[in-house]
Amino acid sequence: MADELIKAPDDGFIDLGDSPPTPPDADLWLEYGRKMVNDAPASLRGAATSLMTGLGALQGIYLGILGFAKFIPENIGTMLKFVFVIPLILWMIALYHCLKVLMTSVSEVNLNAPDELRDDYKQMITEKQYLLQLAFGFLLCGLAVAILLIIFRTKM
Repeated sequence: MADELIKAPDDGFIDLGDSPPTPPDADLWLEYGRKMVNDAPASLRGAATSLMTGLGALQGIYLGILGFAKFIPENIGTMLKFVFVIPLILWMIALYHCLKVLMTSVSEVNLNAPDELRDDYKQMITEKQYLLQLAFGFLLCGLAVAILLIIFRTKM
């Protein structure tokens, strides 16, 4: 009985019984899914590169404010002066996470194990997305601290 279900009849059609018909736009969505899978690593790398560009601009502007505008008051203590460096440290941590997104990891690839490849791909994409979100969080924290410090400094 099992052999009858596996073998196709002479006309080449297999009876699928009462399976629902395929929606007319199924091919469109399957192609879209394939494109998402293929483009995900490049999209993450592009986002990390853009975030690094923004971080570089923020660091340049903030360093310009610190260095050229005599932004750090000279009459405050050394520990309080260190507070003005916190945004730069947060942005450096964000840059580190962006670089980790761009780095490729060495792994063994077994082309005869599609389930293993799929799991590795999911893990890689999930990890890189997490690192990118961390980097963005550090960027925002650094920006918030920088804005607070600018407000604090203008009130002094």
